[in-house]
Amino acid sequence: MPPSGAPVGPSAPTGKKSNRWGILVIALVAVGSIAAALLADGPEKIAASLLGADRRWLAAGAGCMLLYWVLESACLHLAARRAWPAQRLGDSVVTSMIGQLFNCITPFASGGQPIQAFYMTRGGMPVGKASSVLLAKFIVYQTVLALYSAGVLVFAYRSFVGQVEGFTQLALIGFAVNAAVVVVLFCVGFFPKITGGFFRSCLVILARLRIVREPERVAAGIDREITAFHQGFTELRREHRVMAAMAVMTTLQLTAFFLVPYCVLRALGVPDLPATTVVASAAFILMISSFVPLPGASGGAEGSFYMFFRMFFKASGSVSVAILLWRLFTFYLPIVVGVYFARHLSSMKEQSRMEDGPPRNSAG
Repeated sequence: MPPSGAPVGPSAPTGKKSNRWGILVIALVAVGSIAAALLADGPEKIAASLLGADRRWLAAGAGCMLLYWVLESACLHLAARRAWPAQRLGDSVVTSMIGQLFNCITPFASGGQPIQAFYMTRGGMPVGKASSVLLAKFIVYQTVLALYSAGVLVFAYRSFVGQVEGFTQLALIGFAVNAAVVVVLFCVGFFPKITGGFFRSCLVILARLRIVREPERVAAGIDREITAFHQGFTELRREHRVMAAMAVMTTLQLTAFFLVPYCVLRALGVPDLPATTVVASAAFILMISSFVPLPGASGGAEGSFYMFFRMFFKASGSVSVAILLWRLFTFYLPIVVGVYFARHLSSMKEQSRMEDGPPRNSAG
């Protein structure tokens, strides 16, 4: 699951209750997706489709996800090595995969960056350096995604406007939200005082509406975040080559992610399949579903996939198998692999307990 949450400073791992809630939502959506597929196609047809799927194309889909993770780790490692030369490649891989896990199980993919910052700082990287690395990764990813989406919207608009109901509204809203994130990032980076004043004005209005309590405390927190962001952004502006290399890797990373549904559809025997159209469809799906407020954009991702890819199937029910396979590769597989890498967090917690010593017994 690609990241979308804003980077934050190091903190303790996400609370167990929120993680359990996210996992419950994921499980319910998975059960619902399987039930919908069974109702649409029936167990016999689904079994026949899965058993008859071309394993070579399924392997290619897994290979696209592997390439996606490799590029994710390489991009993070490039920024981390620049900020902290002691960073090891293995640590960057673990950091990336832990982020994948928590991006999947938290709303808006908001849990990935905090857990990554926690892991990096516990591994020895200074707090400021870890925040700077994650900031660089976030800015590059959001900028590339916005430009990628703009390109797809310009060149592929006519191909979808008559095929997908409500396409114009969905695409424009998705692009506007992604573009707004980038605009805010650059406004904070280049015009921190003006942006801070705008946020404080919004706080005054929200306080009068009694939506925000303790506006002064919230305003102080916003000022601290803007100051820290501006300082990190100023440092990043000097690293032109690093940022350019990260942008290229992120573009390739997104393309690998968008090719997964192409491999799935080819595995299911869909003929005459233009790769560019599939990549454009996958880009629109990410653009639209990125801001569904559920872990992994659950529900929104499946619905968007159905809207865009049912045109490739003669029978509308047949797309249900493609949805299951696509989510297996792009969502459930990262969770499984991320859980394997998350064992490093458990060992880190155990080491922290040993360093702190045994708990003291209070005298009665």
